[in-house]
Amino acid sequence: MMDDRHHVAAPGLSELVGSRLCHDIVNPLSAIANGIELLTLSGAPRTPEIELIASAVNDAMARVRFYRIAFGAAGADDRLSARELREILTALYAGGRQDVDWHIAGDLSRRDAKLAFLMLGCAETAFPLGGRLRIERSGDGWRLTGAGRKLARDDALWGLLHGTGLPGNTPPPGRVQFALLAQEATARRLMARVAMDETEATLTLSLAAS
Repeated sequence: MMDDRHHVAAPGLSELVGSRLCHDIVNPLSAIANGIELLTLSGAPRTPEIELIASAVNDAMARVRFYRIAFGAAGADDRLSARELREILTALYAGGRQDVDWHIAGDLSRRDAKLAFLMLGCAETAFPLGGRLRIERSGDGWRLTGAGRKLARDDALWGLLHGTGLPGNTPPPGRVQFALLAQEATARRLMARVAMDETEATLTLSLAAS
């Protein structure tokens, strides 16, 4: 008979690994960013090469901050301010193909922020040519709507959210957010509903109490 305690502990361990990796990666990225700032303060010209490095570091920092919340551990009492959440999303999506309307007022628990970021991570894959994503609270659940130039529909991935997806429920590494969102929704007893319209290129993802 399987020990339920071991079954529950496994996802927590993977989250701790995610947090550790993000934590360790941030340090060298911060060092590079500080080095660029020191060069600028010393009067060194902002050459195209320096600008390219600075842009790459800023992009990497934004991704790591997002991943740390989406894929990392979420303590029961940890909270994130509305300002910090908006800063992370603004930095991540600035100049990209996706626009995000963070229609959530106030601070969030880290676990709620994790759920919302996983929803965004899933939804953005549906609009490879760009789109606009809007996420908000809906009663006791969550609602994300998206619209873009083209909808890339992958029923096997979205099926993971209600148990009808890939064999073994194992997505490719670049789509791990689908399995993690399914896991988080199940743990919180939230039922996922997905509606896609290829003609209008729209997506609606809802998570509500089952």
